[in-house]
Amino acid sequence: MKTIANLFALLLLICSAAQADIGVAMKAIERGHYATAERALRKAADKGDTRAQNNLGYLYEHGLGVVQSYSDAFNWYNRAAEAGLTEAQYNLATLYHHGRGAALNHDVAYKWFSLAATAGYTEAEYMLGESHRSGLGVKKDGAVALSWYLKAARKGHPAAQLMAASVYLSGEGWRKEPAKALVWAEIARVNGEPQATALLDKASKGLRQ
Repeated sequence: MKTIANLFALLLLICSAAQADIGVAMKAIERGHYATAERALRKAADKGDTRAQNNLGYLYEHGLGVVQSYSDAFNWYNRAAEAGLTEAQYNLATLYHHGRGAALNHDVAYKWFSLAATAGYTEAEYMLGESHRSGLGVKKDGAVALSWYLKAARKGHPAAQLMAASVYLSGEGWRKEPAKALVWAEIARVNGEPQATALLDKASKGLRQ
């Protein structure tokens, strides 16, 4: 029993230390001191903290405080994603989607997008809509694409709102519903989506006809 108690105490100490390192890193990032952030994140990442691993991957992906390296970003994202961190699963999927740090692979990208989307990650829900609409890593299906766009759109994602409007307007894999297209296009416009105005005009013409 003493051994278990000692092990539990050690785990708490490690978690506490990792938490402190992440706190230092976040403050450094707020000040734009990315090199300091990288050092603090690496300490926590090496202790197995998935948030630190994901954030370290982000620094490498964007060259913040380190020499930009998609392969290093991939490695850190992959560690956190395999451990179940939703944000890292999404980030890893985008690397596969664009062929950065790993060979372009839409099948694997779809797998990771799916895991993140199932956990409710909005950006991943939008990307599943894109995948189903374009047939990337999965069978092309406008109706399924629309269902994913709507999940993200209802959470305030402007691009998803625009794409939901587009599918309702075109009727691809669904049915044409210009009234719904008009509503979502207007919501996207209000939320700052630059392409929404043109779609609003098309939807208005569809209603008049």
